[in-house]
This record gives sequence, structure tokens and C-alpha cells, in this order.
Amino acid sequence: MQITRFEPGHAPELVDEPRLFEQDESFHWFDIQRSEKDWYERVRPWLKKPIHERHIKDTFNDVHLPYYETTEDYDLLIVRALCPECPAEAPTTRAVAFIISDSVLVSVRPADDPVFGELQQRFQQAKRSAPTSVAMLLYLAIDEMSDTLLAQRDVTSELMSNWQDRLLDPNDAFNDWRAMMRLRSQLRRLEVISESEIDALGEWREQTQLNIDAGLAVRFNDLREHLRRLYNHSLVVQHDIDALIQIYFSSSTQRTNEILQFLAIISAIFLPLNLLAGIFGTNFEDLPLLSSWYGPWVMAAFMLLFVAGLLALFRKRRWI
Repeated sequence: MQITRFEPGHAPELVDEPRLFEQDESFHWFDIQRSEKDWYERVRPWLKKPIHERHIKDTFNDVHLPYYETTEDYDLLIVRALCPECPAEAPTTRAVAFIISDSVLVSVRPADDPVFGELQQRFQQAKRSAPTSVAMLLYLAIDEMSDTLLAQRDVTSELMSNWQDRLLDPNDAFNDWRAMMRLRSQLRRLEVISESEIDALGEWREQTQLNIDAGLAVRFNDLREHLRRLYNHSLVVQHDIDALIQIYFSSSTQRTNEILQFLAIISAIFLPLNLLAGIFGTNFEDLPLLSSWYGPWVMAAFMLLFVAGLLALFRKRRWI
């Protein structure tokens, strides 16, 4: 657990225990790893009211969908953050829970999530303006997570471009179907998650008792647009994958048809020649040209003319 104290006019500072005074405008951020099983006992005095047992269970649920619920004493908001070690073809997300009151923000996250550590570091090094309210701190945290998800679009687009080039290359034996279907499945989940997160944030803004000024409201609107772009990107890439599969099978069908067409032309040319050869192989004594010295040359010339005539006919009909 890492506790950061924010006070207007002062730099953020890490503290061992929160210090709240009457008429004090400061607020605290409890950054908690999900592996800390008893964190709520330490946070409870600063929320002034106990946390509902069901909400505590929700914070430990790594696969919880975006969700919002309010009580008289605090708000519970659950969003999703990108897994830092997930492969490009499987952009998975994990739940991050926020418990929000007027003077305390509690974030419960996976232990290896880099977003919160980087945000803390920038606050400490004064590389980013310190938030002046709990609502602004919440916005900054969710905005960092959404930026990480948006950055995944470039990775996905590059992967799709590579797959497209390979699928359309007749010399490339493409066999990454499992990865492609896995990406489509994960993008479908990301689509649902993005839509649920937009709804959860909208409900929180409508029902929260925190003061959100006009400037911060604009930022939350921008955050909503970021999530909307992520939602649209998920839809577009899913459609691109479907189109790519259709193009691949159309191309495969075309190549198969070309092969069958070639074999049909070969058969059409050689079947009559086999017929002629079979006639002269019947061993009848009175066949024309059978005993003539020029017979083989006449038959060879006739066969060549016959093949040339068939090729000319096929080309005229545009069969070859």
C-alpha cells in the first residue's frame, strides 16, 4: 500500500499514515495492490464508514466488468486496464477498482500494473501537475489507463497489416489462424468492456456528490471520447478480420479454379490425341497410313495442327 497526500499549494508527498484535520483541503490516495488482503481494515477509518462486504469482494475480482455503484458514504467504480505482458494478438484487460469519497481515493489494482507507479513517479518528480481534487485524481488515473489501451491500436493495426500481406502472398503458407481468431475474440471483449466503461463513467458523473467544475467536465468528456474511439477501433478491426478471411478464401478459390482450368485444358488437348493413338494401336491390317513410310510424320503433323487449333479456340473463347 502506498499513501500519497495531496494538498493545494504543496507538492504531493508519500506518507505512512493519512493526516486529516478539520477544515483541511487535503486528500489522500491509497494505491493498493490486489494481493494485499486486509487493506480495507487500514482504509476504513479514513472513509469514516465501513466498506460493504460485497464491494470488498468486487475489488478482489480480477475479471469484473466495468461497474458503478454508489452508497451514502462512498462510490465504487470499476474499470479495466490493459495487461502489460499480453501478446499483440491477445490484448487482455484486468479490473481496477476505485473507492471514492470526498477526501479519499482508493485504487485496488493488479500488482504488476505499471500505470499507477508511473503516475506516482511523475507526481513526485513534478513532471505532471498535481491534482487539486479527488475527482481530478480519478480522471488522471483513468486517462492514463485509456491512453495505454489506445496505444494498443497501433500494435493491432501493424499486426493486421502484416497478416494481410501474408494472406495475399501466394508463396506464403499462412497458418496463424488461431492467433487471428484469438485477436478477434479479444477485440469482441474489448468492445463490450469499452461500452460498459462508458456507461459506468456516465452513471458516476450523474450520481456522484463530488464537485466537478467546468474544466474537469470537459476532461471527462474527452475521456469518454477516448473510450468511444477504442470502441470504434474494436469494431473496425473485427470487420477487417472478417473481410480479410473472405478475401483469403476468395483468393484461394480463384487459385483452385485456375489449377482446375489448367488441368481441364490439358485433358481437352490430350484426350483426342489418346483417341488417335488408340485407333492406330488396334492392330488392324488395312488402316490408312499404317504401312506407309510417311505415316508417322503425317500423324505427328496432324496432332500438332490439332493441338494448335484447340489452343487457338481456347484463347478465342478466353478460356486461357
